[in-house]
Amino acid sequence: MKKSIAVIGLSRFGLTLVEQLSKLNVDLVAIDKDKESVKKAIEVIPNAFIADSTDEDSLKEAGIANVDIAVVAIGQNDINNLTISIVTINKLRNLGIETIIARADEESYGEILSLVGATEVIYPLQVASERLANRIAANNVVDYFNIVDNYDVFKIKISSNFEPLNLIDLDSRNKYNMNILLIKREEELIIPSKDSVLMPDDSIFIFGEKKYLPKITTIFSKKQ
Repeated sequence: MKKSIAVIGLSRFGLTLVEQLSKLNVDLVAIDKDKESVKKAIEVIPNAFIADSTDEDSLKEAGIANVDIAVVAIGQNDINNLTISIVTINKLRNLGIETIIARADEESYGEILSLVGATEVIYPLQVASERLANRIAANNVVDYFNIVDNYDVFKIKISSNFEPLNLIDLDSRNKYNMNILLIKREEELIIPSKDSVLMPDDSIFIFGEKKYLPKITTIFSKKQ
């Protein structure tokens, strides 16, 4: 059975979320008070409506009353929007929606949204800044994904003058406390084995703690 998901708030973050969810096997509905934002969403999904998320009847008419998950994607660029998020969460709780994921642009806002009933709070601006910081601060890091606590997955581009190196000789787990999860070679995805060899211009996905990253990225950014 498909999950049903509502996205409430169609600013840039909400629209991007709608675009990504539309590619997955879910039933999706989206609402916003702004006509132009809804027009953009309709280009992606059929069930996008102009509606006031602080009005319970409007939520019901849009088909949000019975969704499995509601994402309150409203940005808090001013105190009025924070109030709208709070009231929206309250209305969703009244409708009996069990999973309510709320966007927060500041940690103090997140605490408030949790108190009024959000079951999960996400910080998209914080995540974006963390990904950028990790990408630009470490050699060859193309992207970064937090998994849990201090453990992350890093996508690293191996330099073009790198000499081929067998994974056994690299011994990344014992020497660097990092595990190589995947190798991308042009369009080919390779699951590492003991016989795998890292080649120039490969992209690799490494899992481990951030504090161990600088030492191993140095290996991939220079000639052996």
